[in-house]
Amino acid sequence: MDLPVINLDLFLTEPADSPAVQEECKKAADALITYGALVLRDSRVSEADNSNFLDLLEDYFAQPAEELKKDERPELSYQIGVTLENTEKPKCAVDEPCLGVIERLEPAERPLDISGHQPDPKCRFFWQMVTKPPYETKFPGLNADNITPAAPHIKERWPNTMNQWGLSMKNAYVAAFQPRPALNPLARRAALTWEQG
Repeated sequence: MDLPVINLDLFLTEPADSPAVQEECKKAADALITYGALVLRDSRVSEADNSNFLDLLEDYFAQPAEELKKDERPELSYQIGVTLENTEKPKCAVDEPCLGVIERLEPAERPLDISGHQPDPKCRFFWQMVTKPPYETKFPGLNADNITPAAPHIKERWPNTMNQWGLSMKNAYVAAFQPRPALNPLARRAALTWEQG
């Protein structure tokens, strides 16, 4: 699937009512309605940061499985650290209340297929980009520190690279969707299109 690419620079440099911005808004809204996702192209993000992030994760996931397992935190519902392939299973495939919700949806609004309920074949790493509250919460995952892998060739690069890439993603999201109608109509246009669609 090729997700639509949205040019964030238009929203940062052009007036909100310019035809180019309005067209990009429509493209973004259509992408969210059709795919539930889109790609933001943000020229403020350097290619070096992208390459550093990809290189780091390639090095990380090239490690033996027994090394990766050291970074798993199932007791925190995998909301921090690594989740290895074939760990996560779709909840709705076996959850009666969830299946009931799906059954009540219009056929065009239903997920394509959950009947196979096969485990997710992807690995992922969850690195939190939050400011911890100054108190203990009732949610252990929010109290936990991020996991930094132990391998020396990874550990030395990990926090800075993960934080830099996370900050780039957060900045792009905020620029695209923060409610600032005078500067950026993307969120407003997407919401209106969603309501009308």
